[in-house]
Amino acid sequence: MSKNNTNPFLNKDVVFENSWKKLSIAGINEIIPHNFQGKEDFIQFYLSTNGGCFTERAFIYIDNIYEMYNDDYNPIEIMSFFHIPIEEDNEESDYTTSLIEASERRELVSEELEEFALFNFPFADNYADNDFWIDIQTGEIKYIDYEESYDPNDAIIVAPSFSEFCKNIQAKRR
Repeated sequence: MSKNNTNPFLNKDVVFENSWKKLSIAGINEIIPHNFQGKEDFIQFYLSTNGGCFTERAFIYIDNIYEMYNDDYNPIEIMSFFHIPIEEDNEESDYTTSLIEASERRELVSEELEEFALFNFPFADNYADNDFWIDIQTGEIKYIDYEESYDPNDAIIVAPSFSEFCKNIQAKRR
């Protein structure tokens, strides 16, 4: 498989592979019916690559997005974007979790996460099985480190939008 990143939302220095099957806009809207700020970018990302894995290390540094963190690097590793399943296809990916499966597994953990999932959905994770969520009310990207807490009130905002999140994923510190 080629190591060239073909997703226009991601930096060329990250290696992003193993995308799932092609989607249509209708297929995306069927699984993600919510209208949220940045949904157009989310749709374009998933039309380009339906999920996938960072097969070499990839990070988001919160301080690149929010100056309030100053010199604190705050790296968070990213492993994959969940794929959106195709309704008529029961086959699953060998590389990524489906967005539906990721949502369902978290909703079962606690009542608080079930309530959190009413206004947020997970779309990516890291090697420690921690999730990145899109807030459907604001479009912000949130991260929950389950090793620290399963309380969604402890989620941190890592990007103001989906496109900012993608734009700031890096293979190494710049």
